[in-house]
Amino acid sequence: MNVPSDHLIELLGRPYDSKSIQALLQPFGVKRMPSPNSYFNDDIIWSAKASLRLDIYRAPKINDLTGLNYAAEDGWIIGSVHFLAPGSDDRIKAPFPGLLPEGVAMDAPPEAAISAYGPPAMDEFTEWPGFSGRILAWRKPGLNIVTEYEEGARLRSCTFCLIGCIGTWRSDQPEIFAPGN
Repeated sequence: MNVPSDHLIELLGRPYDSKSIQALLQPFGVKRMPSPNSYFNDDIIWSAKASLRLDIYRAPKINDLTGLNYAAEDGWIIGSVHFLAPGSDDRIKAPFPGLLPEGVAMDAPPEAAISAYGPPAMDEFTEWPGFSGRILAWRKPGLNIVTEYEEGARLRSCTFCLIGCIGTWRSDQPEIFAPGN
């Protein structure tokens, strides 16, 4: 498929360019994407209109986190793409309007993600403040995928990332999710 989500995933590990991201999201009514403005080594770029979040990192930080060399210069590199639905963040009022990679729809059940991405490395029900539901996670070569389903059935986010998409995977299940595995 040749949909905006596929193009966004292809940009993982590449420099962030607000104009090219805006061009990809233009079919969803996005007129501009912000530039990074963090003094730190990472930043979050939001597009509430497209129900999208991009996590970007300065090259030295993402190189350190992944153990790979995405860029030698100190630019901003895309580390993850979050396709969102209501419940994932207060800014998000509607689900991501396009199809996810492999043609999965935002309103599809967990079985559709399993059919598209294969058997998950992690499939568990969990509960933490603000979330109760099912998490499916995959470790693909050079890519992690996580889907979060509230109450086990309603997709609230689908994340494609270069490093552990749930934050603590490096220490929780390093045999599956540590960089370089």
